[in-house]
Amino acid sequence: MADKYDVFDQLGELENTLNTTLTQISGIRQVLESSMTENATLRMELEKLRDRLAEFEKKEVKKETPKDQPNPNLIQIFNEGFHVCHLHYAERLTEGESCLDCLELLYR
Repeated sequence: MADKYDVFDQLGELENTLNTTLTQISGIRQVLESSMTENATLRMELEKLRDRLAEFEKKEVKKETPKDQPNPNLIQIFNEGFHVCHLHYAERLTEGESCLDCLELLYR
């Protein structure tokens, strides 16, 4: 008789283990579905951003000044005595100072 109860106990433990495993699988499935949905959304947003960037770049190419001419706004700022280079942008130039970084930026 002990064998029958032992088998039922083992089946009960197996059933509990399977239920626990099924619960874990369901949780993993929900996380996966959520991740897949988020991934699809992000892919669509990325595609839209790439399209917008391409449009923006096309507009920028049209607006771009010729390479031979420096940017007039930067020249004006530089002539007013301020740095236009990335390192010291908007810092005042000392009297007679010439910044090679600014000049390179203006005349590249």
